[in-house]
Amino acid sequence: MVEHELPKLAAWVRFPSPAPDDVLFIAMENDIVKTWKQYMLFSLGYSKNTVNSYTFDVILLQNFLKDYSSSEINLTNVTKQSIRAWILYRYQMQSNSPRSVARGLSAIKTLHKFMLENKIIESSEILNMRPPKISKTLPRPLDVEKLNSVIESVDTLKKSDWIIKRDKAFLVLIYSVGLRISEALGLKTTEILDNKSGFLNITGKGGKIRMVPLISFVKSIMLEYLDIRPHQSEYLFTNRFGKQLHETSIQKLLVKSRRQLGLSEKITPHALRHTCATHIMENSGDLRGIQELLGHTSINSTEIYADITRKYITDIYEKCHPLAKPINKPKIKL
Repeated sequence: MVEHELPKLAAWVRFPSPAPDDVLFIAMENDIVKTWKQYMLFSLGYSKNTVNSYTFDVILLQNFLKDYSSSEINLTNVTKQSIRAWILYRYQMQSNSPRSVARGLSAIKTLHKFMLENKIIESSEILNMRPPKISKTLPRPLDVEKLNSVIESVDTLKKSDWIIKRDKAFLVLIYSVGLRISEALGLKTTEILDNKSGFLNITGKGGKIRMVPLISFVKSIMLEYLDIRPHQSEYLFTNRFGKQLHETSIQKLLVKSRRQLGLSEKITPHALRHTCATHIMENSGDLRGIQELLGHTSINSTEIYADITRKYITDIYEKCHPLAKPINKPKIKL
């Protein structure tokens, strides 16, 4: 292959999503990548999902570099030119979003910082590269009526009674306090059965622990589910084999629900977290409280819910207020 020529799509294997730890990547991880994964987990405190995603991106880059150039370009001597080619490839051939491409660049930057700290490389021109611009998109929260429809739709699915109660309990829980999927799936059974404080200790990103309220209504739904669960397990949410439930099960549940109800593809499990925050914002305006509830490190991450509320108010005003309608605007003389 001619140097700097983009590889053909047929020479590639595309992964639909980051592979979990127990799945082997087609490109074997080398010792540097394996050590880097441990560094991200234990030194940087990255979540397992972030580590898997970053590893996925770096292995994609390794595969790309094998076809990109006839010279010996690898993770230690990769250049700006080859990274730009990789970015172009992801845009043009794989139709990746700017957010996905930015994550890939962030992954290789994190790897190079690790290499610099451990004197594996002496310098890196990659660290000065700017990520692609990501347009700011507002989350699409559900209104209360649609939220109820999603939860009630679980009853129509052909599943065992205990699985129906499990799925409803999961959806109610993540909406009630805005949990991430991984946070809810990590909960232990004893945290509900032995709970007397009315709060849950949630381990979020970076291993940070925060307290969220466990209101009596939500706890009662959890207990109803546990009362008929046919097995004992350390984990609160389990599959039919008694093992910890995987997030793909919840994702599939929402896919079925939104298609049945004719809702947007944007309605994902994470949308329930956004819905929780938006509903609290609409009724209280307390950004700091929402920040603590969601476990955001920076208030900047939380401010998006203020934007949603402002847009909601503007839309309602323009639709309903007489002065917002051009035909009714009075002529004002200055």
